[in-house]
Amino acid sequence: MAFARTIFGDVDPSTLGVVDCHDHLIRVGAGEVYIDGDHQLDSVEKAIEEGGYFAEASRKWSPNGGTVVDMCPINCGRDLDKLAEVTKAVDGLQVIAATGFHREHVYLETQSHWINRYGVDKVAELVIADIREGIDRNDYSGPIVDRTPYKAGVIKVGTAYGKITKFECKCMEAAAIAAIETGCPINTHTTYGTCGLEQAEGFLELGVPANQIAIGHIQRNADVYYLEQILKLGVYLEIDGTNRIKYQPDSNRMMELKAFYEDGFADRILLGTDSGKRGYQKAYGATSGVDYNPAVDGPRMVDEGFDREYIDKLLMKNAQEFFTFKKEG
Repeated sequence: MAFARTIFGDVDPSTLGVVDCHDHLIRVGAGEVYIDGDHQLDSVEKAIEEGGYFAEASRKWSPNGGTVVDMCPINCGRDLDKLAEVTKAVDGLQVIAATGFHREHVYLETQSHWINRYGVDKVAELVIADIREGIDRNDYSGPIVDRTPYKAGVIKVGTAYGKITKFECKCMEAAAIAAIETGCPINTHTTYGTCGLEQAEGFLELGVPANQIAIGHIQRNADVYYLEQILKLGVYLEIDGTNRIKYQPDSNRMMELKAFYEDGFADRILLGTDSGKRGYQKAYGATSGVDYNPAVDGPRMVDEGFDREYIDKLLMKNAQEFFTFKKEG
């Protein structure tokens, strides 16, 4: 039977409702927080409030509410006990948790990191265990591993600006092994929209099926020609980074979405918000938050004359298909 893997178990993908394909509800420390303290999202109460806004907005599109894909990967401040507490407290909210890796930059002293000291097969074993057995309560910060009952349902991989480092190549190889073994989807981080094509080509060369790959944050490169070269490989694109006026207006995202529809790629576009800072979340005082796709993007697409079936695909159906495991986990 087809399933998506949430932290509380495997579910029928159609029950995911609206899917925010890349976001952050809980992050309790590690490299990103060291670099920028605004990334610290350690308050369960604030996360419950933020998740509540998302669930409320999602119910306007789906009676099932919605699902947040929490894209905090290995060694980046995961706390599954807190994340589970948030999920239990919000009616109409499901959560898919991530395993995998961020870009090298956030791991700080990478020369001594265990990813560099372990062989790629051993690194892949740890990813597979997160998916099949449960995410480590200590976030692989070691040395003791204590498995929670909460399993990962997506693999993250991140790459640097304009290059893929040796460290990141190893992470890609381990992620590919785990994805092929388990059928778990891979959703990536690109830095300022660079290396998306190289990510897609790399995973395909490593044997990952195209329908298990989504290239994320890619809207930061608002070059439709380039983006469609990636889509022509058969992978998904994830359009997120909502309300980031300091980078580009939201009209760029709308322009990209319209072009993808017109050019025949409507089935392989995903939406997220990536509201992974306190300054991006309503619960911490921001004017927009995790609910942006159903609360703002959806109504805007209606106003701009998007085909209603396409809106449903963008908010729900494409992600429900993408986060379906491609084999029995």
